[in-house]
Amino acid sequence: MNNDRLSLSTTPHSANPYQPGGSLPPDAPTYVKRQADTDLYQALMTGTYCYILNARQMGKSSLRVHTMGLLAAQGITCTEIELSGIGSQQITPSQWYGGLIQEMVSGLGLTFKRRSWMQQQDDLSPVQRLSLFIETVLLTQISTPLVIFIDEIDSVLGLQFPVDEFFGLIRHCYEKRSTNANYQRLTFVLLGVSTPSDLMQSKQHSHPFNIGQAILLQGFHLNDCEPLIQGLSQHVSAPKAVLEEILYWSGGQPFLTQKLCWLVIHRGNEVLQNSEATRSEIRDSVAMLVETHLLQHWEAEDEPEHLRTIRDRLWREGQTNRSVLKLYQQILQIGSISSRDIPEHFRLRLTGIVEVYRGKLRIKNPIYATIFNHQWVAEVEASLNEPNGTGETNMGQQTILGLPQPVQRYPIPSPPLCCPTAITPKRGWLLDPAAIAIGLSLTIIVIALRSIGLLEMWELSAFDHWMRSRPPEGADERLLLVTITEADVQSQPIEERGAASLADRTLAQLLTILEQGQPRVIGLDIYRQQRVDDQYPALAASLASNNQLFAICYYGNPGVSPPPEIPAHQHGFNNVLQDTDGVLRRQILAVTSPSPCQNEYSLNWWLAANYLVQEGLEWRNDDSYLRLGPVSFKRIQSSTGGYHHIDANGHQILINYRATEQIAETVTLQQVLSGQFDPSRVKDRIVLVGVI
Repeated sequence: MNNDRLSLSTTPHSANPYQPGGSLPPDAPTYVKRQADTDLYQALMTGTYCYILNARQMGKSSLRVHTMGLLAAQGITCTEIELSGIGSQQITPSQWYGGLIQEMVSGLGLTFKRRSWMQQQDDLSPVQRLSLFIETVLLTQISTPLVIFIDEIDSVLGLQFPVDEFFGLIRHCYEKRSTNANYQRLTFVLLGVSTPSDLMQSKQHSHPFNIGQAILLQGFHLNDCEPLIQGLSQHVSAPKAVLEEILYWSGGQPFLTQKLCWLVIHRGNEVLQNSEATRSEIRDSVAMLVETHLLQHWEAEDEPEHLRTIRDRLWREGQTNRSVLKLYQQILQIGSISSRDIPEHFRLRLTGIVEVYRGKLRIKNPIYATIFNHQWVAEVEASLNEPNGTGETNMGQQTILGLPQPVQRYPIPSPPLCCPTAITPKRGWLLDPAAIAIGLSLTIIVIALRSIGLLEMWELSAFDHWMRSRPPEGADERLLLVTITEADVQSQPIEERGAASLADRTLAQLLTILEQGQPRVIGLDIYRQQRVDDQYPALAASLASNNQLFAICYYGNPGVSPPPEIPAHQHGFNNVLQDTDGVLRRQILAVTSPSPCQNEYSLNWWLAANYLVQEGLEWRNDDSYLRLGPVSFKRIQSSTGGYHHIDANGHQILINYRATEQIAETVTLQQVLSGQFDPSRVKDRIVLVGVI
């Protein structure tokens, strides 16, 4: 253990500008502006309600402080209510709502006698008193535009009484803009670590989430990090190269990035100050810092607390929902999985250990992957399987499990290899015995290396390069993609859709419009495990009787069941097979054990087969091959092509990617529902509906 480690909070600001943990002040020289800064500022300048729900230590508080400074410069009054400061244990509704009022009185310096006023309004409910305070006191004493930031919103989950009326009041303030101009000056921002569906206990109340703008808070990118480079420039000779290595290890996670910058200044060796240091030496020096001060004895070195926070939240999720832990274990095993709009994915994201990247859930950085590795997960599962099921073991005192010595770099996809330069043989080369011997030796070496799989990644990369080098094919006219974007999701009332991406009413409208255009087949690439609500019997009947509609499921453990109304012969799994470098090169068309799916074929097989049957091409499964008309889809073997002893179970084929930027014509959900969409655009096409 490092016995002379410094407290990160004791370093003078002038000596070290980096601050891991806590809110950065508005003038902090190392504050990194992200897209979220622009999105939040622009939204609040137009009076749009916003919410920022993300994992801890992603910079929400610093974003709030920085934005409050910018808004104040524009003459907009701001105040913050930190709900955790009001309390949640053994507190009554009257005390809690009274605490909200007091926070606003203190934060805005209002002239107001709270106790006597509340006694005068004793005949009102707590939420009615808060509503009256906002209208008769707050909006009369504050004449400028006002933004109220409510932080730690997830602390309401610890209250012993429901707070749906509180969220309903925020929504009510928005709706009163149409009848009371004073409310047009009032805007709310909600920040915390939760999902809207967790915060809402009842669908009977109106809520602010479906009228607010979700602000997406992502990690740092190198192009945004000039302030961090400037801070390093006085301490290292190659600040940009050092920061690139820091971002490699942190994955852009704000807390870890600031902490590693701090460590470089205080714990960096002379290599980082040497102007002649090579990139390899810089890489090794930063890796040694990570190993010494973050990975070895990580719980003792975790000050301010960060890794333990992730550990504890992941443990809690494992105790309440084993599928979240299994989901993380699955990502550990295969590198990434498709991100889905389901509760388990949201909860795993809120632990902070994973992120969404290009539609995939992946572990956020090598530090997390090294600490919370397979052995760690196995021990958590073992502890949860004990009789008390609490997971309370000696893991809290463990050192890092399975740490490689020395630390190795986290595996990342290999870049495509360039085509080798042609070499013209010298005259007489074929007659040179030495050359022949060298050639035979190299041939034997290549065969030997290939036989044990060491050339697999090289061969697959060459295959990728060849696939990308083909001439463009153009968009496929047989397809129409209906995408559900974040804006499409937010356009639907949250009391209707809940945590789903597509509400029953919206789905009914969409299918009605699409069916008018007479598509050949519709693929619903959205998980729907819940039955259609009883108030939409026509939709339930349509799902059960429409033989053109196919829907997805996900086989495995845990799996995702298909929509209960759609017949079993119209289910299709959408599992994908990732190679070890995270690239999709194979497609699985059929499996023998698809549970909980009730059909052994994939969604894409069903869509293609039902489209082509109208061309007179029947499909069949014989001689161990799937066939569409005259075309046979031969199964790949465990060592097909560049592969070496892969798991070839199921009917797997290589994917024939289309060499084009635009696969097919694409429209959004809102465009289809706008009334301006021409249904004839779907005639005789495959229509695929999915979230992006």
